[in-house]
Amino acid sequence: MSTGEQACSLAAVLLYDDGIPITAEKISTVIKAANVTIDSYWPGLFAKLFEKKNIEELIFNVGSGEIISNGIT
Repeated sequence: MSTGEQACSLAAVLLYDDGIPITAEKISTVIKAANVTIDSYWPGLFAKLFEKKNIEELIFNVGSGEIISNGIT
């Protein structure tokens, strides 16, 4: 995972935890406040992701993917 991905992920969780809408501008603000340098496209990508996906679902469903049975018993 790149620094940009990590920074945006953590910024999004911080914003979510404080009840602040997750936008590219807000993500960038948090990252700048943390004095982290990332490529400018990361905040926009993460903001678009959280427009389509509920961050709570992503947090609580980590590693809960279904195991596909191959019929061997």
